Amino acid sequence: MSARRILLVSLLLAAVAAALPAATPVIGAQLFQETKARIDDLFQNRDNPPKPPGPLDNPFRTTEAALPPEVAVSTDTGNGNGPVAGPRETPDEATLRQAYSNLSFGGFLMVGDRPMVVINKSTYKEGSLLTVHLHGEPVYLRVLSLTKDSITLGLGDARLTLHF
Repeated sequence: MSARRILLVSLLLAAVAAALPAATPVIGAQLFQETKARIDDLFQNRDNPPKPPGPLDNPFRTTEAALPPEVAVSTDTGNGNGPVAGPRETPDEATLRQAYSNLSFGGFLMVGDRPMVVINKSTYKEGSLLTVHLHGEPVYLRVLSLTKDSITLGLGDARLTLHF
């Protein structure tokens, strides 16, 4: 009886050994294909990087922000005399534009139900005065209006609304 068992076990081992080399390449090839597909998915952005964000994608942009036009020029005068310049910029408007270029916006926050904005590392609320130095001279701008979408700065009669 023990000879039969030994013979039966040896036949069983021979059958398993014969089937094992045939199954291993299929499992190995399938595993290789799955691994290669996973690596391709992981390195897709490295090989083909996405387009970098443009200046309008930055929510904290300051210098790239669109400014209102300085002088409106119309090419059609109606009488054939050529282009006519729109309203001229006042000295307060020019100073306000220069002061705006020196501002660094840090963010918008709500303190209770009061909106506040961080400009040049200081917080300001609606009605606050902020000081900007132009050519060594202080210029005082007033925060006229402040919403979660925009801020309106004023200097004398000049107004400048910036949208976040």
